[in-house]
Amino acid sequence: MSAIIDILDRLSGVAILKERLAETSKNVDRSLVWLLDHEKRLIRLEEGGRPVAKAPAGTKQRRVSRKL
Repeated sequence: MSAIIDILDRLSGVAILKERLAETSKNVDRSLVWLLDHEKRLIRLEEGGRPVAKAPAGTKQRRVSRKL
């Protein structure tokens, strides 16, 4: 009887782990979408015409899209 209980405990642990992995996968997917969106925004900012902020001396200024 204890062998059956042990197997059931392990199976319930596997089910919990699967749920957590599915949740983590969804979070990773959302983070990836967010990251790609911000990467696209940065590219648009870098390709634009206006400076984003005053750059420190000796560094290049980035430019912002005028379409914002």
